[in-house]
Amino acid sequence: MFRLYFKHLYPSFSEWQTDPFAPWSFQESVLLSVLSFFESRLLSQEDFSLQKALDCEIFMDSGAFAATSMGFELDPYEVAEMQALLQADLIVPLDQIILPEDSEQTIQQKIDETISNTEILLDFKPKGSEIVAPLQGHSQALLERLFNSYRELGIHKFALGGIVFQSNLEAALARIRLARTITKGYFLHIFGRFLHPELLKAVIATGADSVDGYGYILSSVKGLYIFKEKYEPIMDVTEGQFDQCSCSVCKELDLSDLQRGDSLAQYHLIEHNIHSLIALKEQYLRTNSSSPLSNKEKIMED
Repeated sequence: MFRLYFKHLYPSFSEWQTDPFAPWSFQESVLLSVLSFFESRLLSQEDFSLQKALDCEIFMDSGAFAATSMGFELDPYEVAEMQALLQADLIVPLDQIILPEDSEQTIQQKIDETISNTEILLDFKPKGSEIVAPLQGHSQALLERLFNSYRELGIHKFALGGIVFQSNLEAALARIRLARTITKGYFLHIFGRFLHPELLKAVIATGADSVDGYGYILSSVKGLYIFKEKYEPIMDVTEGQFDQCSCSVCKELDLSDLQRGDSLAQYHLIEHNIHSLIALKEQYLRTNSSSPLSNKEKIMED
């Protein structure tokens, strides 16, 4: 079943750093970053449990992309230790971002470091957690090199990175289809970008297994409400449109509750948009019976 991992921006907003961990439900699954927890006060609480706080499947990214964007390096041992402490369901090793302009020597160095970091995480991996190995690169040969190296370590779940660098939608989808061909029979996650009502259908059709993103939060903070397959300004939504939604938020509240523009209204919008994205996903899965998903081979387990 195709899954949506709703990325939580904890602790980017101060009100999300205290109980409750998030003032809305992520429903089926959430994606977080190890980077967010290095200075978190939550971990100083003896009774704190990420699983209890969120009550859904947890995907824990390494924070490599964010750290690279901010210009500093993470220590692979510290990342592995934090992954062991947090005990998420899916965990990602610290990888080196491969850029199109990298030389062959640089690429090989980055691959070697990424594989070494993966071996470190394997040593720290908590019981019950599964490693999701990140695939970098824009060519078939490079993706296959990383995939084969991970398979030698016994890993059978993968995630495609670097999609955010590709401004051309068709090129991004072509790269996803290439990665799907290489990883045929194995779990394939797509990092970033495609957790959007107008893009979900396209990424589901590639045969990928899951996506993540935080656009649902940013859109909600901007006062945008998913109606059918688009974001609409909540102030433009009519009572008739609002009444068409069957999610718990819209059934229990009035339209005016979402139009107030305060933090509580934003939280209601976030909850509605999460419900709507899940509903769209399920609709596409039901109607897209000819997609690769309907005929996909069972995920291989070691």
